[in-house]
Amino acid sequence: MSIPIPADIPVEDLLGEGHTHPPARGQHAFVQWVDRGLEAFVGVAVISELIILFANVLTRTFFDFTILWANEWGHLVLGVVAFIGGALAYNRNEHIAVHAVIERLPKAWRPALDSFIDWMVAIGSLFIAYVSIEVVRSRSEELSTVMEVSMRWFVLPLTIGLALMAFFALYRLTRRAKAPVMAAGIVFAIGLGVLIGINAMWGPFEESSFVTWLTIAFFAIFMALGLPVGFVLATVATMFTFFSGGESMIAIPSTMQAGVSNFVLLAIPFFMMAGYVMTEGGLSSRLSDFVVSVVGRVRGGLFQVIVVSMYIFSGISGSKAADVAAVGTSLKKMIRDNGYDEPEFAAILSAGAVMGETIPPSLPMLVLGSITTISMGALFMAGLLPALVLALCLMGAIYVRARMANKYPGIKTPMAVVRRNTLMAAPALLVPVLLVVGIVSGLATPTEISSVAVIYGLVLSVVLYRELTVRKFWSTVSDTAVKGGMILFITSTASSFAYTLTAAGIPTEIAELMIKMAGHTSWLFMLASLLILVVMGALLEGLPALLVFAPILMPLAPQFGVSPVQYGIVLLIAMGIGCFAPLIGVGMYISCSVTGTKVEAASRAMVPYAILLFVGLLLVAFVPWFSLVLPRMFGFA
Repeated sequence: MSIPIPADIPVEDLLGEGHTHPPARGQHAFVQWVDRGLEAFVGVAVISELIILFANVLTRTFFDFTILWANEWGHLVLGVVAFIGGALAYNRNEHIAVHAVIERLPKAWRPALDSFIDWMVAIGSLFIAYVSIEVVRSRSEELSTVMEVSMRWFVLPLTIGLALMAFFALYRLTRRAKAPVMAAGIVFAIGLGVLIGINAMWGPFEESSFVTWLTIAFFAIFMALGLPVGFVLATVATMFTFFSGGESMIAIPSTMQAGVSNFVLLAIPFFMMAGYVMTEGGLSSRLSDFVVSVVGRVRGGLFQVIVVSMYIFSGISGSKAADVAAVGTSLKKMIRDNGYDEPEFAAILSAGAVMGETIPPSLPMLVLGSITTISMGALFMAGLLPALVLALCLMGAIYVRARMANKYPGIKTPMAVVRRNTLMAAPALLVPVLLVVGIVSGLATPTEISSVAVIYGLVLSVVLYRELTVRKFWSTVSDTAVKGGMILFITSTASSFAYTLTAAGIPTEIAELMIKMAGHTSWLFMLASLLILVVMGALLEGLPALLVFAPILMPLAPQFGVSPVQYGIVLLIAMGIGCFAPLIGVGMYISCSVTGTKVEAASRAMVPYAILLFVGLLLVAFVPWFSLVLPRMFGFA
C-alpha cells in the first residue's frame, strides 16, 4: 500500500521547494492583505540586495571600487528573508514537515493533531518573540561598523517574523472546528503545565542526562506529529535551555539571529531565483530540446536524456524539487508517446536528483558551507567529479538494461535540428560555466556569482528569448521570498539546535562512541556515517538531516584522517540517497507526483538504481581522489 498524501498539502511542499502557492482561498481579506504586503516587502528587499550585489561586482571589476556597506545591507536582507519570508512561507503551507507517521494514523485524529501543531507554533513563536525583545534592547546602543545604524534593526526581523507566525497560527485555529481546537488546546496547556511543574519541583537539572534524553524524546515526538522542522528545532532548543537552567532564554533568539548572519547564505535565495527565472524565461525548455537532440540518440534514449538534463539543471537552480519538476514536466509527454516505462521514468528522475546534490549551486551544499569552515569554492569544485561518477554509473546501467531488454534504441534527430537546438541553448549552457569560472578565477564570491546568474538569466529571458513578462518576474521574486525564507528559517533554528547539542555534550559523546567503535579506522567511521545520513535523510527529509548531523559529524572527520572536503561531499550524497529512497524518501513522492506514477511501482523500479547509487557513494567515499583532485588543481585544498 502507498503512504497517502493529504489532498490539502501538495506533494512538492513536503520538501518545501517548487512553485509558490498563493494564500488559501477563503482567507479573511485582512489576512490576504497581510500576506500580499509581506510578499511585497520581502520581494523588494530581495531585489534591492540583488542590485547591490551585482553593482558591487561591476564596480570592483571595472573601477576597483567596493561598496563597503553591501555586506551589512545583505545581513539585514538575510534577516528579512529568513523571518518575514519564513512567516509568509508558514501562511502558505511551505514549511518542511515529516508526514510519514501522522499519515498512518486514523483520519479522525487529524483535526485535533493539526490544531495541536497550530497551538505549538502560536505559543512557541510568541514566547521566543517576547524573549527576543530583550535582545533588541541590549543591542540598541550598538552601531554597525560601516552604515552606523543601530544593531537592533538586525534583530527586529526575528521578533516581527515570529509574531507574524503566531498571528497566522492563531488565525488558522479560528478557522478550524471548535471541538478539536478546544481539545488540542487543553492537552497542550496540561502538557505545558506538567513540564513547568516538573522543572519547578525538581529542576533545574543542569547537566543531568535526564535533560538530554527528554530533549531527544521530544525531538522524535514533535517530528512524528508533523510539526514543521524549523519549529521542532526551535522548540527542542527552548526546552533544553529551560530544563538545564544553565543559560538564559535569551540564548535562543540570539543563536537564531546568529544562524543567518553568514553572508554566504544570500547565495541560497539568489541561486533559487536564477532557477525560477530560467524556467519562466524559456531557458529550461531550450536546454531540454538541446539535450534530447544530442543525447537522445544513445541506447536508452530519453532515460539517458533525464540523467544529462538533471546534471545540467542542477548546475543552474540548486533546488532538487525544482529540477525534478522542470525535467519531468518537459519530458513526460515524450516518455508516454514513445512507450517508455513510466515507473522507471520516475525512478531515474529520482536517481538523477540524488546525483545533483553535489553539483553547484546545490542548496544543501550552500548550507553545508555556511555551517562549517569548509571553503565554498572547495565544495563547489569537489562536487563536480563525484556527480559525474554517479551520472556515468546511471547512464551505463540504463544502456545495459535497455540493451538486454532490446528496448529504447534511441531517437534520431536531424543534424539541422541539432545545430538549431545547440545554438538556441548555448547562452543558457554558459550559466554553469560562468558560475565555475567566476569562483575559480576569484572574480567574485559564490554569493556575488549568484547575483550574476540571476541578472544573466534575466537578460536572456527578456532580450533574447522574450518570454519573461513582468507578472512572471514577480512570480519568481515571490517564489524566492517564500522558499528562501523557509530554508533560511530552518538554518536559523538549526543554529539554536546545534547550540543545544553542544551544551548537552552530545557531539563529544558521539565522537567518543564512534572512536570507541571504529578505533581509528577511517573506513569504519565512513561506513557508519553513510548509514546514519542515508537513514536520517529518509526520516528527516534531506536538508534537516544535514543541518542536524553535519555539525556533529564534520569535526570528527580529521580525527580519522578524512579530508573535511571529501567528507562533506559524501554526506551530501548520502543525504540525497535517503531523501529519494524507495517508498520512504519524500523525494520519491515528488517524482511520482510530477510523472503521475504510483509510488509502489516507482519504488520497485528505483531499487536497482538505489543500489547503484550506494555503490557509487562507496566509490566516492573510499577513493578520495574523486572529491579532491579538482579542489587541489585550482588551489582550494
